Amino acid sequence: MIKARALLVGLGQIGCGYDADLPFSLDQPRSSAKTLTHSRALACHPGFALEAGVDPSPDARQRFSRLYGAPAYSDLASWRAAFKDVSPDLVVIAVAPELQPSLVQQLLQLTEPQVLLLEKPLACDPGQVRALQDACESHPQMHVAVNYIRQWLPTVQAWRKRLQDRELGQLLYGQLTYGKGLLSNGSHFVNLAAAWLGPLTLGRVIDWGMPYLGFDREASVELQAAHHRLAPLQVRSVGFAGLRAGELDLWFEGGRLCWLNHGHTIAFWPRREPALGDSHAPLSADPELYPTGLEHYQLEVVDALHRHLQDPCASPLICDFSDALRTFESIAPACTHACGNRLF
Repeated sequence: MIKARALLVGLGQIGCGYDADLPFSLDQPRSSAKTLTHSRALACHPGFALEAGVDPSPDARQRFSRLYGAPAYSDLASWRAAFKDVSPDLVVIAVAPELQPSLVQQLLQLTEPQVLLLEKPLACDPGQVRALQDACESHPQMHVAVNYIRQWLPTVQAWRKRLQDRELGQLLYGQLTYGKGLLSNGSHFVNLAAAWLGPLTLGRVIDWGMPYLGFDREASVELQAAHHRLAPLQVRSVGFAGLRAGELDLWFEGGRLCWLNHGHTIAFWPRREPALGDSHAPLSADPELYPTGLEHYQLEVVDALHRHLQDPCASPLICDFSDALRTFESIAPACTHACGNRLF
């Protein structure tokens, strides 16, 4: 099998750090107890050759090369000089959001991969997002995916189909609890909610919350589900207490569906028939539990990208640029404290 060439730009935590201490075997999926980084997923996938990394940090480059036996360069120009005649099939950009637009612009001046995988959020503000969008759209043959990891999980996709088929009926109400920035962390769960519910629009800002990282906020908002008669999804931050969280609790006509805070299980309480003489139906006492496979989330992303490279029509991207842009647009206005000054 001819392997797809991969370049990884950014060798920090999501690029290379989270699972650096875990043993693994090259070309052996799930040989690592967890697959939490781009480098581990690409190295363990038999369909990819992880050919090089790029990062300004000497320590990060040294760790990457030691673990994966591939060269690492301080910048894209140095990589291009070393790989003059090679065009990667996949480029992964794993950097902070404020750096992502300019790095993508630099990359696309040097090469055009078949698939570009971006991190989330796309950028820090609407101007940066537009610049990133313009750069990507100037290469219409290139397919752009975004690493909202939960949406790529097979269990999430199975529930997406069930909900699109209206197995649970209309959404009645939802609660999303997060902490550590609405764009930075909360957007993961807003994106998950949109994958299950369809388009979400900002109804109102409940609480602007405290600033986070200079571009983000611990804001609490109400989103509305367009395909569910504008049913409300309350998005609440607990970040003001120094808590990181991520839980999505959705009540439908046919039961309650919950992405639990630890992330390893989806719980579903189906609606039961009412007792004789009772006017209201109960939910089941015990939930059905569906493992998410979160411990290998990055491998699921890489595997889906490989299928896409093999046959884009049969395996469309699960989370593309447009999908991530809708997530950004639904919550970015809440990350400015200028009340009433809508960004879109």
